[in-house]
Amino acid sequence: MARKDPTQHKYYDRFDLLLVVSVVTVGLLLLVDLDQGEGIGEFLSVTVTILTATMLMLAVTAAGIGRRGRRLAWIAVAVTVSASVLGAFHPLGDVTRGGLLWLLLVVAAPVLVLLRLMHHKEITAETLLGAVSVYLMMAIAGTYLFLFIDTLGGSTGEFFGSPKPTTVFMYFSLVTITTVGYGDFFPVEVFGRAAAGWVAVIGQIYLVVVVAYIVALYTSGRTRGLDSAPVDDD
Repeated sequence: MARKDPTQHKYYDRFDLLLVVSVVTVGLLLLVDLDQGEGIGEFLSVTVTILTATMLMLAVTAAGIGRRGRRLAWIAVAVTVSASVLGAFHPLGDVTRGGLLWLLLVVAAPVLVLLRLMHHKEITAETLLGAVSVYLMMAIAGTYLFLFIDTLGGSTGEFFGSPKPTTVFMYFSLVTITTVGYGDFFPVEVFGRAAAGWVAVIGQIYLVVVVAYIVALYTSGRTRGLDSAPVDDD
């Protein structure tokens, strides 16, 4: 049986959907503490986890990953989401924040989308939407990286030196990747400082390299279009 071409999938290159889900995910991570419990808090925590999982699967599909890769991604996402949902309603330490597997998934997602964007031969609306989606997913990846480092310190809070709601981590990731750096929160431990530094550097490299690439591609497309345009002798 012939393998189905991943480029024929209905969500292939659908970076508009990915951007919408990414924006909503960032917004909820800024507003919802994943560690809060009881009633509505548990529901919101699970909602954010499922929304993040949806974003990951949209990224994998939009990037044109084959059936085997999508199947592996589904399994990994299902395992981590199940653990997070279980942890939300039955406290199991910091499992609601996701573990190493979850971190690997949120880091891999923007990389896969970026690789797909680099294969675009001309700039389209999907290219621009995908580029913005990657930037937001990088901020989300930074959030879960900081949370993972924080869990290494247990109840003492490894990252900021004291326990903080998860909303602070999303906020800190955004101000770090944009190099705004208000200074109201900062990592106190060596691994946290190293992670924050790399997130800032990668964010700036992304803006410089990807934006320059998109502008160059767009400019060359415009130039070819002008060169091929018919000339009116009148």
